[in-house]
Amino acid sequence: MKTLLLITSVLLVLSGCSSAIQTTTQYYQFEQPIESSSRNVSETSAQLRVQTVVLRGALNNLGIAMKIDNNQIHAANYHLWGESPDVMLTATAQQTLFKNMPNWMVIKGLPVITELDQQTFYELEYEIHHFNGDMQGNADISGLWRLYYTHPETGRRLISVHNFSSVLPIKDDGYDSLVATLEQTWLNINLDVAKAIEQAQL
Repeated sequence: MKTLLLITSVLLVLSGCSSAIQTTTQYYQFEQPIESSSRNVSETSAQLRVQTVVLRGALNNLGIAMKIDNNQIHAANYHLWGESPDVMLTATAQQTLFKNMPNWMVIKGLPVITELDQQTFYELEYEIHHFNGDMQGNADISGLWRLYYTHPETGRRLISVHNFSSVLPIKDDGYDSLVATLEQTWLNINLDVAKAIEQAQL
């Protein structure tokens, strides 16, 4: 009886080890190349605060999302984001906008500052409804962005709302290509946002 229990225990341990080897977890994140740059408030015409990106439901999980059917999203068990998607998307948005809006002081959202001249600012809010791959071989980022203006005398007011939908084909199979395409899609969205804000007569 002891021998049978010992053999069973050894087999369970071996099967557990082999399954752990077969299901290695992979972590991904946007490359987010950062170039050295600096900007003084005195050299800019306005401040833009990028608020933390909001993702709907299961899209803000570490598991990379795949759209299986019209009403079904699957989060991967072994292909995970290296950081929370909302944090990653916010950091990338701020970097892209900072680089492409040279007349603006683009920062990640901060609490209201007591300096009077810094209590006048614009705010950018993203609400992401799709942030996933799909079974047709596409990367999909869709949602909306809102632009607000805050002034100490008049308060906060909504300036504009913009819906967007960007679906790009993935070049190769696998999560590496999906992540790279999602990053390129997000870059394109933020370039469009930068252009729209720059061209608006604010």
